[in-house]
Amino acid sequence: MKLPKRNMQQFLVDTNLFVAAIKNPEKKAGALDLLLGLISNEEIHLVGNDLLLVEFDKYSEKFKSNTTSHLIKKLKDKIVVVDVGENSIKKCGKYFTKNNIIDVIHAATCLQEKSILITNDKHFDKIMKHKVIQVWNISKAIRNLL
Repeated sequence: MKLPKRNMQQFLVDTNLFVAAIKNPEKKAGALDLLLGLISNEEIHLVGNDLLLVEFDKYSEKFKSNTTSHLIKKLKDKIVVVDVGENSIKKCGKYFTKNNIIDVIHAATCLQEKSILITNDKHFDKIMKHKVIQVWNISKAIRNLL
């Protein structure tokens, strides 16, 4: 599926979109189409961090299949991995509990790179409400991009 051409947009795809797309694609209408569209659209940039790649690998092993392997390879080819600065981490850290360091790093990546986070993870509600970063749930991303 090819997404329509738009102005350049940049996203961080949280692992729950990946899991929704591969775990039960029939039930999660549009998640697989969204993921494939994000990967294939040249007008869209994907960013991430080392922890995101580790999470993708973990779920790739958990849901091992040819489709999963293909999606992981395509995602890794498309994602630009960035080093997250300490300043961004400090700004985002106050919106999460100490147990959510991975979420802090994802939010800090989005803040630093001016990217939209696509996730259904409720841990990001507080930082979204304070408008530190822009967060789209999977349904909103499907509506806006497909």
